[in-house]
Amino acid sequence: MTIGVREMVAEREGRSWTLFLDRDGVINTRIMGGYVRTWDEFHFEPGVLDALRMLARWAPRIVVVTNQQGVGKGLMSEADLNAVHTRMREEVSAAGGRIDAIQFCPHLDAQGCECRKPSPGMATSYLAANPDLDGTLSVMIGDTDSDVEMGRRLARRTGGGATVRVSPTADPAADLTSPSLAAFAADVRLALGITPPSSRSRPRSPA
Repeated sequence: MTIGVREMVAEREGRSWTLFLDRDGVINTRIMGGYVRTWDEFHFEPGVLDALRMLARWAPRIVVVTNQQGVGKGLMSEADLNAVHTRMREEVSAAGGRIDAIQFCPHLDAQGCECRKPSPGMATSYLAANPDLDGTLSVMIGDTDSDVEMGRRLARRTGGGATVRVSPTADPAADLTSPSLAAFAADVRLALGITPPSSRSRPRSPA
């Protein structure tokens, strides 16, 4: 665990803030060159359900922010996308986790909208609608350059925040790099001093 995770956790203890999560490549497996159009094509990344249960104990708000230009291309409808998101939230909730909101951008890249990452519009609009949240403590977790750039732009817009890159190799543009959401959640667990469930339930060895 890096000291950065300890600092991130300590700074936010007892505060009201938001954890923003990218979807494809972080929560579910990315379809390279394509789009998740149905629930049958949606597959959680290893350990993500446990990770979201852990992160729900840390983050007051968890909000998914995802580019979905497959809608703009006509490859799926907003109803199709919402159906996938409804099932995703149900599965997360059943596993003891929580997703408080989902913000998505259906627009084409060429449209240059404010909501499409790397622009921070999805996050800033959520923060504007929830003024009780401290935007300077926002954390953005994503697996692409666009996600990292969004986090950096959000931090400049709000005056603070942190960005975590999900990647097997370190990204100097991010504040922290972690190999997966599950690994990041494990580091947060250590920083909070929470014993993993498997350790609490493991039977003692005979004397």
